[in-house]
Amino acid sequence: MQTFKIASLIILVHAGVLAQSADSLIRMAFKNNPQLTAISHQADAAEHRAASVGAMPAPTFGIEFSQVPTSSANILNDAISNNISLSQMFMLGGKLSLMSEMERKKGALLQHAKASLLVKLRASVRMNYIQLWLLDRQIEIRHRTIHVLDELAGSLASGVQTNRTQSADLLTVRAEAASERARIAELGAKRRAINNVLVSLTAPQPAFTTTTDSRSERVSAYTREGAAGTITPDSVLPALPPFSSEADLAAALLDDNPTLATMDGMKQMNDLEIAAAKKELIPDLMLQAMVMRMPNGMILTGGQRSVDMIQMSADGMPTKNTEWMYSVMASVTLPFMPWSSQRSTAKTDELRSMNLNVDSQKLAMEREMVASLRSAVNTFETQDSLSRLYRETILPLMRDAAQARTVSYQTGRAPLSALLETYRMELMKTDDYLMTIMNAQMAFIDIEMMVGVPLH
Repeated sequence: MQTFKIASLIILVHAGVLAQSADSLIRMAFKNNPQLTAISHQADAAEHRAASVGAMPAPTFGIEFSQVPTSSANILNDAISNNISLSQMFMLGGKLSLMSEMERKKGALLQHAKASLLVKLRASVRMNYIQLWLLDRQIEIRHRTIHVLDELAGSLASGVQTNRTQSADLLTVRAEAASERARIAELGAKRRAINNVLVSLTAPQPAFTTTTDSRSERVSAYTREGAAGTITPDSVLPALPPFSSEADLAAALLDDNPTLATMDGMKQMNDLEIAAAKKELIPDLMLQAMVMRMPNGMILTGGQRSVDMIQMSADGMPTKNTEWMYSVMASVTLPFMPWSSQRSTAKTDELRSMNLNVDSQKLAMEREMVASLRSAVNTFETQDSLSRLYRETILPLMRDAAQARTVSYQTGRAPLSALLETYRMELMKTDDYLMTIMNAQMAFIDIEMMVGVPLH
């Protein structure tokens, strides 16, 4: 009878060429994730908005036909005056450039948000990948276990026929094999769920638009995405790279974590808004130029001449030739007046308080992240040490125990129940070993998420 050799089976390499590495899936997720595409478009929009807010206000152009007699349809020549005006508002003190800089800073904040999403997306792909790897190994081990149990059942069946073995032992072995098959079905359902998550993270975006395509077309596209295929992880996970000391990791966290960088960006944004609020106290200048055409001359400003011209106009007699005049006007706002300056000073005080709030929140977040980092490092070191202990000591001992128990059963010195219990214990310890590998990988992923950059 063959002996269980489960511990050596956990590193079997799949023969198929469909195995995919975690790095290749991460690259696919970065390429195809619609949220990353959306943030890129938002950043482009912020850049365009920076150009638009930095432009000067539009000038105003006006045409007026003043005091046209109601009995006349000739608004050009029967009006007292034809006025053409052009006005332009000038925002002084560099207000426009500062507003443009604020919009660019918003774009920089979006880049921090994109970096944060990249970190989360990378971690999500790797976490699901590790869970998929664990389920594949557990399923693989149970298939091997069933194979051994089936061989044992075949051996016992011949013994039952010759009355050398009790039929109860044969039924017990078959029940054990059936139990493992049920466990495989359960693990398979979990695997399909995680596979669907990975497919949704890495599959290309459907070629449709939500505004023009029908609901049935969108459902069809998502159905095809769900049936895109099965992701098969590498049978052997790559070794985790050694990382620097805990102090170096904490320093990298404070420098590179995108969430903390976002908070720094928020402070810089508030500083720009404070500068903009102060510049609101600078007056704005309005310039206006007007050209007036007097078709009948300056009939309202010529004294007795004006009376004569009005009479001539009333009698339908020709009047003096057309005259031209112009006017120029300049006006300024007075935002520094006591009853209006509060708009600027109160806004400045508000933003300063918000900066103090961001400082406190960032400090609290840094302390929490550093504490979580220490915990993750401790978890990683513990699980990594446990995996070596299982690999080098516990699993070899369990394998030797299973071999010794097999010999005892074959020689009639141990019952079948003792042999099966030994196999169950070896299987349980193998599962524990796989869990230590997964936990070490998960802790490493947590460390990378907090640091904000890949550590390999």
